[in-house]
Amino acid sequence: MVDLMRIILFIFIFTSFIFSQKIEVTANFVEANSGSKQVKFVGNVHIWQDSSNWMKANEAIVYFDDANQTKQYEAMGNASFEMKDKNGHYKGKANGFKHFVKESIYIMQGNAQVSDLLNKRFLSGDTINVNMKTGIASVKSQTKKPVKFIFELKKK
Repeated sequence: MVDLMRIILFIFIFTSFIFSQKIEVTANFVEANSGSKQVKFVGNVHIWQDSSNWMKANEAIVYFDDANQTKQYEAMGNASFEMKDKNGHYKGKANGFKHFVKESIYIMQGNAQVSDLLNKRFLSGDTINVNMKTGIASVKSQTKKPVKFIFELKKK
């Protein structure tokens, strides 16, 4: 168990050093699998990159590449998040979502809702894809519920 915790700490310290960022994760339970290069967090999971970029969920899995760099976050169950960078500021929730770190892509699935706080827009649907690098978002509905897009008109 001590070796497992050392591996987890090394991975997070190394990943944070590579990206020059501090990533902090809290949860009720953690399980690391060095063979599959993933760490699973269960119960009251909260992942902070900084005060403006965070994710909460019932469960989360952090995946690492062969260089032990974070390549993907996956959140399941009551997932909520806030993400902010020079291209946008989004806040939302979904049943689950994935964040592909290098590509800066977020995929939210199941009762997905995203508020674009910068442009005062709201998206909801079954699946929402947001590319933070390009600022492009797409919304799909796979049920009988329509996709919803709410935006504010500027007064002249």
